[in-house]
Amino acid sequence: MRSTFIALALCSLLASCAPRVLTASGWDITALNTRASVKLVNATEFGFCKDRLVGCSIPMGQGCVIMLDRTYFLNGTDRQRALLLAHEFGHCLDGSKLLYSHNRFGDAGKMYGQYYASASEGFAEAYARTYIEKCGLNLAPLGWGQGETCELPDPRGVTADTLRP
Repeated sequence: MRSTFIALALCSLLASCAPRVLTASGWDITALNTRASVKLVNATEFGFCKDRLVGCSIPMGQGCVIMLDRTYFLNGTDRQRALLLAHEFGHCLDGSKLLYSHNRFGDAGKMYGQYYASASEGFAEAYARTYIEKCGLNLAPLGWGQGETCELPDPRGVTADTLRP
């Protein structure tokens, strides 16, 4: 019952930025038994997410909706796109696979900068960097563009002990 309530509350929050977000261009990801719907929108349309961000994830059951700032994503470098998309998908995996435990990350992510000091942001950034180590800048495994297949990193293997700058 509690999870139903949370899902309904999150749907209503998403509706605060709908219908533009829900009808925006994008693509779907299904990886590691997690589904995500990626939407390219202007950051000002993120709704309850701060519009100074370039990405935002909204959990939805065993998946999420990922909103990416359209201009930042389309005009960014390959590395910026990879870090952004893999970071936001890391948030999705944190919910669907780790049940928001963040792998007990603590504040270890602060090595990437103060923004990543929270366990949630630190885990997502570490997941993004682990993704790049394993798959390079190839975003095809996350549904963007053409490229080789790559087995995504298991989020359970991304821990504070495995951090690299």
